[in-house]
Amino acid sequence: MKSIYILITSLLLISISACDEDLLNENALDFYTPENSYTSPEAIEAALFAPYNRTRQQYDGGAFSARPGTHFSGTDFAFSCRDWETTHLGDYQLELTPSSNYASDLWNRMYNIINDVNVVLDKMEAVEYESEDDKNAHRAEARFFRAWAYRHLVHIYGGVPLVVEEISSPRRDFVRATKEEVLQQAIADLEFAAMHLPGVDEVDAPGRVNNAAANHLLAELYISTGEYGKSIAAADAVINDPNIELMTSRFGVKAGEDGDPYWDLFQRGNLNRESGNKESIWVLQTEFNVPGGYSPNSRGGSGLDYPRSAGPLYWFLEDPDGERIVFGMTQDMGWSYGYYRPTGYFANDIWGNGNFDVDLRNHSRNIRREFNINNPASAYFGQSTADLPQAWRDNLSQIDTMNYYFPLVTKITTLNDFIPEDVSDPETGALNNIRWLRNNWYLMRAAETYLLRAEAKFHNGDVDGATADINIVRARANALPATVGEVDLDYILDERMRELSWEENRRNTLARLGLVYERTKMANPIAGPTIQPFNNLFPIPFSEIERNTQGTLEQNPGYTN
Repeated sequence: MKSIYILITSLLLISISACDEDLLNENALDFYTPENSYTSPEAIEAALFAPYNRTRQQYDGGAFSARPGTHFSGTDFAFSCRDWETTHLGDYQLELTPSSNYASDLWNRMYNIINDVNVVLDKMEAVEYESEDDKNAHRAEARFFRAWAYRHLVHIYGGVPLVVEEISSPRRDFVRATKEEVLQQAIADLEFAAMHLPGVDEVDAPGRVNNAAANHLLAELYISTGEYGKSIAAADAVINDPNIELMTSRFGVKAGEDGDPYWDLFQRGNLNRESGNKESIWVLQTEFNVPGGYSPNSRGGSGLDYPRSAGPLYWFLEDPDGERIVFGMTQDMGWSYGYYRPTGYFANDIWGNGNFDVDLRNHSRNIRREFNINNPASAYFGQSTADLPQAWRDNLSQIDTMNYYFPLVTKITTLNDFIPEDVSDPETGALNNIRWLRNNWYLMRAAETYLLRAEAKFHNGDVDGATADINIVRARANALPATVGEVDLDYILDERMRELSWEENRRNTLARLGLVYERTKMANPIAGPTIQPFNNLFPIPFSEIERNTQGTLEQNPGYTN
């Protein structure tokens, strides 16, 4: 856990005993240092790939328990369903301690991004560019990622140490800035980024950040500072961009198949803008075996972990006669392990008031609740679990309903569309790596921008305007319109869950509003009984406090080091 104490390698000096001053001022010629590496715009460009890679690793399948599990599990949206008493924040008091991986993983990752950015920004000043506009574009890209990192830190931990310059010597004297100071730093970075980044259709490669992404984040952070008018204006800049719009008509690679525009958004090949997708703002490049994506030989970078971790362990489910319903893992459902799952609040409650059967986001193609029975040994071969007798459902065990038989949100996988490399034997169809999501993934899309603007309008007292924005999103899904009388902050959070399930970092959303405790207590049957109000914030990692011998990093209230 190097975190903010990383000693920049360029400052390591060779200890020698000599009198010649020239020997004490060595120029490194045979190994790379920041001084001899960041010497051209092309070198700065290459260095800026690092925060992209670190961002991708934040969602990677290499450590699901401390990454995507932290983003979702133990909230109102999802809970631990396998060893739930001891994993994935099924028990806050047992698992969320200052010495836990949950406390340190996000902290370390975000400060690594900040360190990368600060080094680049420092070295960039000595680099000659053809124009100041070109230099500002690189500054803007770097500052976007610094804001991205501080945005995560401030929501999850509160005030944290502000580091905005390259660390050129070991430091152990950090102090926490206030939450307001951290927010203002992130906002300043994003305002610069919004001014100098290219437009969403002007970036030179899919997945690169753009001015719409900066404005989208500004719309969120201005809500946190209570600057609702600025939040609305930032969202307007995204929504009114002529290159950005909700996708309300069929598009992309499967437009001719049975589907709907919401379903189209998540099909392989449809997330980047080349597909005609004008809703995407910033897309994580995680597709398999394409430039910028994952390679066949990558390990720990195999793809996003959602199909494995958040899909039901359906292939363990038995029919009324005790036969497995599925003959091994299938192209139809993928290879899932069932580590965490959606809450009943998401699966059932939020689709009420007549919307269960009309909201396309709840259609069986988008949330699969029943599984096909393909085991020839089963008397129910060729049928669906929906056809099994009610007595079977009544007799399901706790492990059945917790692990094996729960709704699968299909956007997290590529059902019946796994790539050839995932099938190890083309003759038998034996499956290889269909536990990973080998598809790109949204970090931002315009539907969320509408919901951020609705949130800002609601806080600003414009409930009519908030309702109108919500209904723009709901209309695409054929959902019944929201009424002014039912729109409040809880409704907006429910709508985010309906639209952005598994996409938004749910903990981040709830933490910025101070509602992790309240909403988890209300909706999560596993974590709810264990969560306490102080768990709205994560603890400061004890390793950081212990190492900071020349300063004081105060622990968040409620936690014991």
